[in-house]
Amino acid sequence: MNTAASLRLRAMTAALLASSLLAGCASVTRTPYVQPELPAEDAWEQQPLGERLAAAGPWWNEFGDQRLSELVERVLAGNGDLAAAGIRLGQARLLSNLAARQLFPSASGGLSSGGSVALDGGDWSDGASASVNAGWELDLFGRLDAERDAAAWDAEATEQDLAATRLSLIGTTALAWWQLGYANEQIALGERSLDYVRRALELVERQYAAGAVSRLSLRDAQQSVASQEATQTQLVQARVEVLQALAALLGQQSYDGPDNLALPTRDLPLVEPGLPAELLARRPDLAAAELRLRGTLAYADAAEASYYPSLGLTGSLGTASSALLSFLSNPVASLSAALSIPTLDPERVRLGIGIARADYDIAAENFRQAFYDALRDTAIALSARDQYIRQAVFLEESYAAALDAEALYERQYRAGLIPLRDWLDAQERLRSSESSLLQNRYNLLAAQLNLYQALGGAP
Repeated sequence: MNTAASLRLRAMTAALLASSLLAGCASVTRTPYVQPELPAEDAWEQQPLGERLAAAGPWWNEFGDQRLSELVERVLAGNGDLAAAGIRLGQARLLSNLAARQLFPSASGGLSSGGSVALDGGDWSDGASASVNAGWELDLFGRLDAERDAAAWDAEATEQDLAATRLSLIGTTALAWWQLGYANEQIALGERSLDYVRRALELVERQYAAGAVSRLSLRDAQQSVASQEATQTQLVQARVEVLQALAALLGQQSYDGPDNLALPTRDLPLVEPGLPAELLARRPDLAAAELRLRGTLAYADAAEASYYPSLGLTGSLGTASSALLSFLSNPVASLSAALSIPTLDPERVRLGIGIARADYDIAAENFRQAFYDALRDTAIALSARDQYIRQAVFLEESYAAALDAEALYERQYRAGLIPLRDWLDAQERLRSSESSLLQNRYNLLAAQLNLYQALGGAP
């Protein structure tokens, strides 16, 4: 072995020995993850009401509406926001794989050939050269390993973002479907009420023509009809807006799905949310927040490790020949190592590490707050669901009383015992009572949906 080759072998041996001796240094900057303390009660304050019903398939099937289930599947297949979230997940996985590749040697190569001839008519000469270069940064203090872990946590968090987008999209679709049913029922109620007050107006017009009632009674009846007709236009506009919202969810210009003529009336299933801490496993947004917290810790470790010395190995293998395509017969190899220190300013190092650790502390506080916000949302949804169930009982009683009272007022008016305004007011109270029942049913469905969303979709 010649002297140059011996020196290269010694350099390689020294570099590998140094890397093995310093490999344990990576643990200096890696911080073990500890989940932030999240004190919570052992059980929910509310004991939810409802029937225990069995459901087959996804949780939205529990509402017993096959058309809703089919609409949800269509939205999941065609919505652009969900597709974009899927693309972002693919991108995050590519970035994670790219970060992992930094731990491996990188190589590059080159190949060239050419020829020359003197301008005074000399002989033609040609030549060729080839080279292969390799570089490898030894991860002495775990910077590259931390960056790889941070990218991996971000990719997993992005996967949870996709699940959160999907959950939100399902909820938005179900709510829009019920808004369509609610709008249709309110329109139908308005049409029935309009038919009623129009017949009342015809009666008053005959009485006015006969001189049995005053012009004031006639104007009262006309005002009642015009007011309800104006309200009807608002209901029709609300239906148009819901249809456009459904079209946008489907990624279309116009909605071509089935119409929902009425809200579902079946009993709502019983919800057993379990322990509050289970939200960490159920809700994808909380899972994403914790994964990003772990990623922030890894980024902080990487930032700290970036201030430590780095050791890079480079090697090359090349040759040149005057005979084209015969240049691989006499290769020359080289190996070198370089140790670099980013900065010798200790105050700058201290400040940089402090900034990186502060980012982790901020993320930890954000995660803790997100958990308690989730508890708040769940508790509110549980309470709202139960209060709407209780409210329905009183609204049913109110509607029954208003229905009976309106019939009594009509008989008294026809008998000439009361003025027209009393009967018209009774009609309005009856319409309002029936409308409140529809509103309560919609609110109850929305509260049930909000509860599912707060619990991460699983009932």
